[in-house]
Amino acid sequence: MIRRLLWRNMRSLYRRSCGLCGKEGLISFYADDGCPVYCIECFNGDKWDQYAHAKDIDWSCDFLSQINELFKIQPRVYQFRIGTVVNSDYGNAIANCKNAYMCFSSIDNEDVFYSENIDRCRNTIDSFSIADLDQCSYNIFSTKNYNSHFLVSSNSCIDSYFLYDCTNCQNCCLSSNLRNQQYVFRNQKLSKEEYEKAVQGLKLDTYSGFEKAKREFNEIYKNAIHKYAYIISSQNVTGDLILNSKNVSNSYDLSNGCENITYCLRLIHAKDLFDVAYVYNGEFCYDCQAVSDGTFNQAFSTYCNGSKNMRYSLFCKNSSDCFGCVGLKNAQYCILNKQYKKEEYFGLIEKLEAHMNAKPYVDSRGLVYKYGEFFPPDFSPFGYNETVTLDWFPTSEEQAIRFGYSWKEKEKKEYPNALRGDALPDSIHHVTDDILNQIISCPSNGNPEYQCTTAFKIVPSELQFYRQKNLPLPRFCPNCRHYERIRTYRNPMRLQKRQCMCTKENHGHEGECENTFETTYAPDRPEKVYCDRCYQAEVY
Repeated sequence: MIRRLLWRNMRSLYRRSCGLCGKEGLISFYADDGCPVYCIECFNGDKWDQYAHAKDIDWSCDFLSQINELFKIQPRVYQFRIGTVVNSDYGNAIANCKNAYMCFSSIDNEDVFYSENIDRCRNTIDSFSIADLDQCSYNIFSTKNYNSHFLVSSNSCIDSYFLYDCTNCQNCCLSSNLRNQQYVFRNQKLSKEEYEKAVQGLKLDTYSGFEKAKREFNEIYKNAIHKYAYIISSQNVTGDLILNSKNVSNSYDLSNGCENITYCLRLIHAKDLFDVAYVYNGEFCYDCQAVSDGTFNQAFSTYCNGSKNMRYSLFCKNSSDCFGCVGLKNAQYCILNKQYKKEEYFGLIEKLEAHMNAKPYVDSRGLVYKYGEFFPPDFSPFGYNETVTLDWFPTSEEQAIRFGYSWKEKEKKEYPNALRGDALPDSIHHVTDDILNQIISCPSNGNPEYQCTTAFKIVPSELQFYRQKNLPLPRFCPNCRHYERIRTYRNPMRLQKRQCMCTKENHGHEGECENTFETTYAPDRPEKVYCDRCYQAEVY
């Protein structure tokens, strides 16, 4: 999984000019890596020869090294995008979005900001792993909420604040494990007038009031009943964050009819996948990353969209039957970007597979990569700390280098005239339009653990949202806010066997429940983790 995720840089963006038209834009590749990079319009156009760097197979050399040499000289595309993308230059890994600002792995959204793993949402800000939200902020692992803020693992809620594991609730606040409730505050039923007065007393329009409520919510979160896994409308599955799927083993963040999935991460509408990460609408793939948009039968490939029957290929589009190719569009029967006839192609493929086993690539640590292995870590153009690998598998620079991974030293940036984040007005009502002209320094001061960007700005649509929702301005940069979310509320991608902690009567057992399960909650975690039977008995 780490080797695949080393190719998934979403949040580390750099300014660079297109190698053809000269237009400047944000790209996911480091500006000084020497490889030509084209904007999306130029890359998809016909002003360059995609076969210019085609190579003959060198049978005296291992084949993976030949792919890597081709990758270093073949033009790449600015960012990873699919479908119609409008006014969404400040983001990456986007499909069919409009007005998506600083969003990543964003699919079918409009007017969304500072969010990741976000699908089919509208007017939503600062959220993670969500779907079908409207007018929301600070939602995590949640779906179908409206005008609700700081909800974790909650669904179909309206006009609510600071909820954990609540479903079909309206006008509820600082509560957990609710079902079909209205006007509940701190898990106590109130009248409409009492509830409105209680929420008003929190002063959520101020940063101090919002942070105080967040600290109280974190205690509520720790003391709530936690189901062993966040699994909804699914059958025969193990893992976490799984919606509307079946026949899933040890996989995470799946939705919209995923089926027959093993060891996978972040899939939408996918079927028959094994060892795959970040796929939208794909089928029958193995050991790949970011192969989407109707892809079929791919293996050991990355960023190949709308393609089928691909092996060891990178950044190809609408192609089929290619082996060891880079940056091709609408191509077929190619090896190292060289065109072959159909019969010759398949004859060479059989010979190449044998060659890759007889003469494998060996990295600097002595690890051997034969046919059937994904690209070695040292082929990735990204540093460990530039990719989502750091999100799921946090480590230090020293440890990463010791295991053969690269580490990108971040450019130091200084903003001497920046407004201190902790000096912003406490209440949103005291914020003037002048804030849009200010650079704001992040209090984390470049914290590498959170990939702090040191400074940030407030954009007009964002300010409009805060004013409309009566919410305070953030003090920390988008990266710090993102990492705080995932480090606080997302469990590691690791299943461990545990026993249900329920000891309550009338839950179908005497004394302590004997049910066991696989869960991402480690045994030393403080939360009360229940099996499905006890959870249902308690919550419903």
